[in-house]
Amino acid sequence: MTTPNPEITPKKAKKKQAKAERKGNRALVLRFMKEGIGQGNLAVFDECLHPAVRVWTGLKPQGPIEGLAEYKQIFAGFADAWPVRQFILDEMIATKDKVVVRFTAVAAFKKDYYGIAATNQIVEMMEVHVLTLKDGKVVSNIVSGTNFPFEFIMYPVLKEEVIGHLPLDTEA
Repeated sequence: MTTPNPEITPKKAKKKQAKAERKGNRALVLRFMKEGIGQGNLAVFDECLHPAVRVWTGLKPQGPIEGLAEYKQIFAGFADAWPVRQFILDEMIATKDKVVVRFTAVAAFKKDYYGIAATNQIVEMMEVHVLTLKDGKVVSNIVSGTNFPFEFIMYPVLKEEVIGHLPLDTEA
C-alpha cells in the first residue's frame, strides 16, 4: 500500500497541472505557428485546431472564419500566393487556456491573390495572434497585424471588403 506524499497538497498539484497545461499549449501553438503558418503545412492545422475553430483575420475581412475546413481553404490560398521566406517567432506568452504569439514573417507576392496581380514584391508582416485552447486544441484565434506593405498592395480589394461595408453617419 502506498501512502500519499504529504508535501504534495491539492493546491500544489493544481499548480503543477496548470504548468503542464501551459507547457503543452505553448508546444502546440509553437508547432502550429512554425509549421502551420510559417511553412504552410495544412496537416498541422488538422492536428492543432479544433474542427469548429473561429478565426478573426484580415484574410477574411467579411467576418470570422468558421471552422477548420474554411480556415484551411482560406489559408491555403494565401500561403500559395504569399509564400513565407523567413519566419521569426518574436515573443510567446501563455496562460492556462490562452497563448499570445508575436511573429515577423517575410513573404513574397508570387501568385495573383483576390484578383490582384502578383508583383514579386517581398514584404515583412508583423502579427499578433491570441489563441484560446480547450482540450489541447485551438478553438479561437484573433489575429492583429502591422502589415502595411501587404495592405497597400491589397488595398483595391480590402477597401471594398472592409470600408465598403461600414455604415455612414448620416447625422448632421
